[in-house]
Amino acid sequence: MEFYQMRYALAVAKYQNFSRAASEVCVTPSSLSQQIKKLEDELGVVLFGRTTRSVHLTPAGLEFVEHAKKIMQTISGINVAMQKYVDGESGQVSIGTIPAIGAFGITPIIASFQKTYPKISLEFHEAECFDLYPLLYGGKIDVAFLTAFDKHKPGKIPLESYPLVRDELVIITSTSHPFASKEIIDLQEASEETFVCLSKSSGAFADTIEACKLSGFEPKFAYAAHYVDTCVGLVAEGMGIAVVSSRIAMSATRKNVAVVRFKPTAIRTVSVVFPKKPKLSSVLSNFKTFFVHWARENDLCHPPCDGL
Repeated sequence: MEFYQMRYALAVAKYQNFSRAASEVCVTPSSLSQQIKKLEDELGVVLFGRTTRSVHLTPAGLEFVEHAKKIMQTISGINVAMQKYVDGESGQVSIGTIPAIGAFGITPIIASFQKTYPKISLEFHEAECFDLYPLLYGGKIDVAFLTAFDKHKPGKIPLESYPLVRDELVIITSTSHPFASKEIIDLQEASEETFVCLSKSSGAFADTIEACKLSGFEPKFAYAAHYVDTCVGLVAEGMGIAVVSSRIAMSATRKNVAVVRFKPTAIRTVSVVFPKKPKLSSVLSNFKTFFVHWARENDLCHPPCDGL
């Protein structure tokens, strides 16, 4: 039994007329009649009773049509489901994210994408900024939310970056520190301070080094922390100061931690980064279109230290 034969039989059952059924399935009435006869011979039953004036379903024909309709509906459902993959509405996106992505307000955008494309599965790989770049180059992740795009060493595959959030860097200190009473300092004033650093593979570490160099000194790191909460805890206990994003400061500060702005102003940018290829998969293309459009239509780039 062939798929097209079921279509032919359903058309004849629908019109109970070979000429009208033949017109719907785009064959001649004689070809249609031959195919129905061939199907009946193969099944060993008569599906349609025929007279010179009418065509009607036999009991076997009625049951055949019942099953054929279900099969056609299933096939139609399969075609619709597969077309969603072709159109990029179904599939999977493997996303690399820096640990502090929530503080930058990006998780609601991801949630909005998921609501728009509920059939796309999102897989997350959380790691520090410079640990994610190799995964992106190696094809282990499809896209990443990264900082320090201008500081990474290019790999074999070119990348394209679209900024989502620009945020000012600030200093956090214990409330007993002399800087705590100031709204803003010249960063050079911190040249003799002990710094708490985050992981050397984080964008925060690179940002701290660069900001201090612009002010004419190398920061003295005495403690290293892999998590923001640990870093803030060490600062709160007076064990050093740290340079963090103002959004991180606002989301992670404690009662005994002060936030101080510094000059010259240093900005951290969180971008969505894609491999630069002649053609992306349809799923990744939809992801890119969604986030690039969102970046153009919305503004997460608040004024420096907004809310501090």
